[in-house]
Amino acid sequence: MRAASLVGLSGLFVILWSSGWLASQLAMNDLSVMNLLTARYLIVLLGLLFIVTVAGQWRRIRLSDLLGQLCVGILSHGIYLITALGAFQQGVSAAVVTFVITLHPIATAMLSGSVNHEQFTARQWKGLFVGSLAVLVLISHSHGQGTSGLALTLPFMAVIALTLGTLLNRHLELENQSANTTPLPVFFTLLIQSAGALIFLLPIGAIQGSISMDFSSRQWVLLLWLALVASIGAYAVLQLLLRNMPSTQVACLTYLVPPVTTIQIYLVFGEQLDSIDLTGILLAAAGVIWVMTSPNENSSDSQYKLQPRAPGQRQPTLTSLNLRISTNSGQAVDIEL
Repeated sequence: MRAASLVGLSGLFVILWSSGWLASQLAMNDLSVMNLLTARYLIVLLGLLFIVTVAGQWRRIRLSDLLGQLCVGILSHGIYLITALGAFQQGVSAAVVTFVITLHPIATAMLSGSVNHEQFTARQWKGLFVGSLAVLVLISHSHGQGTSGLALTLPFMAVIALTLGTLLNRHLELENQSANTTPLPVFFTLLIQSAGALIFLLPIGAIQGSISMDFSSRQWVLLLWLALVASIGAYAVLQLLLRNMPSTQVACLTYLVPPVTTIQIYLVFGEQLDSIDLTGILLAAAGVIWVMTSPNENSSDSQYKLQPRAPGQRQPTLTSLNLRISTNSGQAVDIEL
């Protein structure tokens, strides 16, 4: 996929993902977490069944892939949203929840090397550190305003679930690429993940008696937005990004979600932004720019490798040195000096 397309998809992902936080905060003025999520994913499942059937995207799938995608759905959709929205219900603002969840990139970076063998440079670690400072600034500010420590643990649980789900999702994609198998259609993959989310959500909703589809017109508008735009739309873009970018770089896009969400909240709810909020936004923006524009190697934008000479050829000198420059896009250029 071309770099320009990835940039466009990245921007679209941030906008769609951010809108989900705002719509969730509006919906939870009237609905409980479980009622919101069970209704949302029932709509998502029905919508995806329709899309997959009309588009002819039904495919045979190995049992291991099926179970893997179900687990991704439980982690990245079910546990992630129930803990994040639970934080809303406990009084944590949407801006703070999204900032805590931006710990997701650093957690992903710490684990992606061992799980998916993806490299992360020292410069990118510095970018993650700067972005994490933004999280600490916002968290300390919110806790100082009276938010309980227990409520603030819920977004951290969401971070763990989303990180594990992202790594598992990327691992499944890399396995398919290494086996040269045709990737599953995006909406078919999302259908399986949404089924996994419902497997997790429905028993909890049934126990709590929170399953209801009797909503006002305003609630239906918000639910349809969350289901069609924030779930199907945002997660479809996320799936495409994970097929074409390292999981850590995809995770780093969440650094851009809090600034966009904070601005949306300001425009809709009129919540004022103080100097600490603005400081956190600027730090987050600086961190993601640092990470996303970092080279693949510590020393330069390209990877330099000496190419061995055939037996009998003279030893390399400044006039007989072969360099192979592998660019970030994977293209190789040989230069003889």
